[in-house]
Amino acid sequence: MFANKFKNKKTILAFSLIFFGLLVLGFGCSGLTTEQQASVKPVTLNYWTVYGNLDQLRALAKEYKQLRPYISVNIKQVRPEEFDDLFLKALADDVQPDLISVNVRTLGNYLNRLSFMPASVKMSSVQVTGKYFTQTVVTTDNIALPDLTYLKSSYVNTVANDVVVDNKIYGLPMALDTLAIYYNKDLLDKAGVAEPPKTWDDFVKDVQLTTKYDKDGKIIQSGVALGTGNNISNAFDVLSLFMMQSGVEMSQGKYVTFASSLNQNAGSETPVLHALDFYTDFARAEKKNYSWDEKQGDALEVFTSGKTAFYFGFAFDYPRIKSLGPQMNMDIIPVPQLNQNSPVNTANYWIESVVKKSKHQDEAWGFEHFITSLDNVKKYTKATMQPTPFRSLIEEQKKDPQMAPFVEQILNAQNWYRGSNYSAAREAFFNMIHNYLQSPPDGDNGYYLNVIIYAAKVMQQTM
Repeated sequence: MFANKFKNKKTILAFSLIFFGLLVLGFGCSGLTTEQQASVKPVTLNYWTVYGNLDQLRALAKEYKQLRPYISVNIKQVRPEEFDDLFLKALADDVQPDLISVNVRTLGNYLNRLSFMPASVKMSSVQVTGKYFTQTVVTTDNIALPDLTYLKSSYVNTVANDVVVDNKIYGLPMALDTLAIYYNKDLLDKAGVAEPPKTWDDFVKDVQLTTKYDKDGKIIQSGVALGTGNNISNAFDVLSLFMMQSGVEMSQGKYVTFASSLNQNAGSETPVLHALDFYTDFARAEKKNYSWDEKQGDALEVFTSGKTAFYFGFAFDYPRIKSLGPQMNMDIIPVPQLNQNSPVNTANYWIESVVKKSKHQDEAWGFEHFITSLDNVKKYTKATMQPTPFRSLIEEQKKDPQMAPFVEQILNAQNWYRGSNYSAAREAFFNMIHNYLQSPPDGDNGYYLNVIIYAAKVMQQTM
């Protein structure tokens, strides 16, 4: 008897599930209008990310499907060096993704291929009621999306400056990173350095104490990977940091301005020259700070091999550092400040954007709104150990020793490059560093000034 009842209940449940499945598969349902049936027609969104955490993004997509069962999200991770070609081919073949992750410095590259955030989207919710005889209720609502006022009040300052173009929002972040200093505690102990540096003067002294040379003056242990561009992946950020801390205004709107104060009569105290001298002195053999050069290997790999005391990196570098150097006795500190009354750091992060050619604009923006909401960003950043872009979550993240060095600086972090070809601009920065390290031709007193001015002109062409 019990078996028959159980069998009957299973049959009813199966019928209910099949009935609901027929609805969301678009086969229609008695009692629903044509418009309601269309609003819950199955949609599959394709979402391309580069450095996003697939496990966490897929978990959010699963949650979203429970909320809106007619929407499925396929998430694909694309290698950064392949992204542009694959994206352009997909657009040409009309098989483009609906959403993509975009680094804020490359937003200008993709701007004409992205849609801007609408004021609201129409989204439907489905509710099936009834124990034996199901009734399906479809409700369609206008969901308001974040506006400029919300951006400026809820996010750290750089977000509104980076994601808004002509008063239109082109995406929102799930995390926001800042530059900090990783250090090898064992190398500092061996050099007699009891505590990590708190000022730039302390930092320079500690670099000198932890740098080791052979009898020929060749570096066998580096105090820090600084001074070059070709083998330091974060060189753009580090030199930008030094310039901004020196008071250099990097850009104004669409104009590159870091070389604006230079002229043939400018002295060595010019802030941009001071910053470049400080940076490149770590790669000049004749300087006391000499600890690195263009013949060294990749900065992160040398650090994780235990041959560098300090490394300038982001929170997103942490998993790779732990993977390459799992036994390293490592810690992290915020970057020192040149002016404690006017702290500054560099911001490097990605935003989630909707592709203009997507045939599912409302659904794509609805999903983007879901994953970038305060609650889901909190879950995502906690799981991935990345700094939050939301002001209200900063104090909580500061309590985590691993996160604190990055989060403590986040209110003063900024991104200054907003052109249309970040790769070319970055290359110009690297070339400027390389050329600045060279000896000037005889009689060319303006060589170093011209190196900076030329780099600024090249970067201006990308704005």
